[in-house]
Amino acid sequence: MRVLVTGEQSIFCEGLSSIANRLYPAGSVRVVCPPRTGNGADQSASDLILIDIGSPTAPADIALLEDVLSATEARVVVFSDRVSSGFIRDVMDLGAAAFIPKNIGINLVESALRLVEMGGRYVPDILLTAQADGLADASQSFTAASHQKLTPRQKEVLAEIGKGRSNQEIARVLGISIATVKLHVNAILQTLGVRNRTEAAIIALRTEASRSGGTA
Repeated sequence: MRVLVTGEQSIFCEGLSSIANRLYPAGSVRVVCPPRTGNGADQSASDLILIDIGSPTAPADIALLEDVLSATEARVVVFSDRVSSGFIRDVMDLGAAAFIPKNIGINLVESALRLVEMGGRYVPDILLTAQADGLADASQSFTAASHQKLTPRQKEVLAEIGKGRSNQEIARVLGISIATVKLHVNAILQTLGVRNRTEAAIIALRTEASRSGGTA
């Protein structure tokens, strides 16, 4: 396991590197502080990237994350002081494997990293609560007619969104570019009349359930 730890706050990065060294004793852990933008050498040589964004000293946090994700196939775990549901959703929609608030305990951090190592995704409770609220909104917004307006490719993308795949993962599965996936996602949101990717995922699950003869 090749782990890259990066962020604006060197003390926090050193703490993350200690956790990573304990979790992956046979791996290699590098610390790059502050993050390097515009150069994918560090990211492309990594299997797992732990990045600290959203602090007062890191104003271009989303742009930085986009830069990192575009330069790597690694799983990217985001740590941040910003814990609004909207910010977390933005981070996860970009393709992060996990969002971990910086105020949680070490045991939970380690559990989240092990989940990511096994191919899972981790989000904090605050986003799950927001998703529950979005379920009602998406249920009201959804109509079978709007789903039928999607192109065949958009329906494929929507199905993958329902499986919880990131834009990068969808691009790999469908054999298209990440830029094309983003275009399809935007078109899907507009056509379905939903506000975000989470509500689109709910619709995808409802559509699959209706096809299987179930209810949602």
